[in-house]
Amino acid sequence: MFPVTPAAAEPLVHAIAVAFTEPTLRRFVVLMCGLIVTMGRRTVSHSLVGISPMLDGHWSDYHRLYSAARFSMWRLGAALVRQVIALLPAGVEIVLVADDTVDGKGGDHVWARGAHRDAVRSSGGKTAVKFGHQWLVLCVLVWLPGIDRPWALPVLCGLCVSPKLTKRIGGRPKTASQLARQMLIVLMRWFPQRRFVLLGDYKVITHETACFAHRHRARVTVVGRLRGDANLYAPPRHPTRRSRTGALPKKGKKLPAPATRVGQLCAREDEVAWYGSSRRRVRQASEAALWFNKHSGAVTPIAWVCVLGDARQRRDDAYFYSSDPAMPATRIIELYAMRWNIEVTFEEARALLGLETTRHWCRQSVRRVTPILFGLFTAVALMWTRLPQAKRQRRASQTPCYAKAAPTFADALFAVRRELWETSLLAHRHGSRCLTRLDESVRETILWHLAAAA
Repeated sequence: MFPVTPAAAEPLVHAIAVAFTEPTLRRFVVLMCGLIVTMGRRTVSHSLVGISPMLDGHWSDYHRLYSAARFSMWRLGAALVRQVIALLPAGVEIVLVADDTVDGKGGDHVWARGAHRDAVRSSGGKTAVKFGHQWLVLCVLVWLPGIDRPWALPVLCGLCVSPKLTKRIGGRPKTASQLARQMLIVLMRWFPQRRFVLLGDYKVITHETACFAHRHRARVTVVGRLRGDANLYAPPRHPTRRSRTGALPKKGKKLPAPATRVGQLCAREDEVAWYGSSRRRVRQASEAALWFNKHSGAVTPIAWVCVLGDARQRRDDAYFYSSDPAMPATRIIELYAMRWNIEVTFEEARALLGLETTRHWCRQSVRRVTPILFGLFTAVALMWTRLPQAKRQRRASQTPCYAKAAPTFADALFAVRRELWETSLLAHRHGSRCLTRLDESVRETILWHLAAAA
């Protein structure tokens, strides 16, 4: 479709075309290719340097792409998530991971800029503050070919706005939990025949989220963290016996808190899938109960599990729960361990795709740049899966002291960069045949350095 895109990117370009006009789509694709092959800051000016012969129109048109161009971010997200869901077998439940991250931004004139807690630099006794924007990112866990762990591919993003910030910029405050439910509702409407499992921490999977999953239990299950002092109850002894007011009983007798109840249960040892594609033997105790919220009065049936800690290894007890009371305890532990893949996505997006290096400050640009960079992570993974197997096996680095058992995102980015340089940026550079005229060893060396250091 475009001379700048390789064959592996054409299905994705055709899918996202519904969100753009033809001139905007052409500039958007060129700019995304520039973001992929650029190293360092992902500013528009820096990204256009390596692809200057491919530019269509004046360079200022690309600067206005984020702030003034008319295109639909919702249609763009819908096209991207449909490409990701197509990688999963039909009928298999879709595992989603939601978490928040702070995109650091400097400058007094940046729209909606606020002070947020930096989870990386903060500790139990010290809270580090980071200025920027807090984003709620929703990812789909996908097992790609040849990968030893599922990759968390971002598909939707939402800006978390505090009540204090809302007074300054207008609108309505939105927490991470509210945004997660809104995105989940959107996916349920886009894919009415699929079932979802949502993973998250305390801020994402709250009691309201569990209530929502219980109301839509035929299609949604949530797995999250549980406090050790959670308010748990037994089921009512006579669920059909009405009270004097005519209401049916919601709950039975009060149960001890999970931190107390775990000492009364019989713990068992199981081997579960753990972090880093490993397996681990853990001691756990589990039970089904009713979780009561004293603020809203809502009662939600859950299955909770406690992974017992080890004082010698300085590990405390960890509590998890599922909105499906029939879910096995080992399944709850394994699902929550898979949540860590989104943290890997955040780190690789910062290290390899230039997250937090852009300079946009107006309202429209702020709402578009970070979601597009996260979407670029997914786009690179999709293009890598469509490359021939021989090209997917190319590694960015392989040293005797560090042998990779499976490809990482750095290897996928290396393969996609090399494909862009080889088939598009150099092969079609003003009709030149600069690559075919070189010796094969020299050509491979040049392409390796361009792809590894781009």
